[in-house]
Amino acid sequence: MKVEIPKEISPELAEETGWHIGDGSMNFYNNKGATRGIYQLRGHIEDDKQHYIDRIKPIFKMLYNVDINLREMPSTRVFGFQIWSDNLVKFKQSLGLKLGPKVNITIPEVFLKDKELKIAIMKGIFDTDGCIYLQRKNNKLYPRLEIKTISLRLAEQLKNLCFELGLRATMYKNSYKNIGNRKQDYAVVIRGDEMFHRFMEVIKPANHKHNAKYSLYRKSFK
Repeated sequence: MKVEIPKEISPELAEETGWHIGDGSMNFYNNKGATRGIYQLRGHIEDDKQHYIDRIKPIFKMLYNVDINLREMPSTRVFGFQIWSDNLVKFKQSLGLKLGPKVNITIPEVFLKDKELKIAIMKGIFDTDGCIYLQRKNNKLYPRLEIKTISLRLAEQLKNLCFELGLRATMYKNSYKNIGNRKQDYAVVIRGDEMFHRFMEVIKPANHKHNAKYSLYRKSFK
């Protein structure tokens, strides 16, 4: 599959890089006697499906001139795509993204140069790897937004980005002793009514599941 490489750093490329940080993976593998690059992006088979159809597919077409073939993978409960492309993998490497496991993944510096790019990459990460929890507290819904990662450096970057964008956030380390092979991770958390509204106003998530939660929250106060 022929992939065209973007000629400039744009908010759309920043958002797409955020998707990779959240849901993507890439590496070089032996395929039919040759080493080839493969790129994969996969989300939840139900919760993320509409986001992949409405947002991810058209932006991939715009950035790389590729019509990605989205499909369900019921055995693993995911929805997404994969592309065999040396050019795409090498391009992402040139941005500062690593091959293989994302244990120490970070936001590439090129996307931290101005506010628009910072917002776009935060949007991409949250749309793929973020969660909104609405908990009952004093007979009202209380919001908590959370992004979890096994990369300490990424968690620190996300916390710093939140503060730069006027969003109060805290960071926690989670250890999972005696819970199978689950790895230690870090959570960046935003809480409360004021910060929830500000996050949605500034970041403008595009994933339908997030906007549905926000709509539910707003209706609870009517």
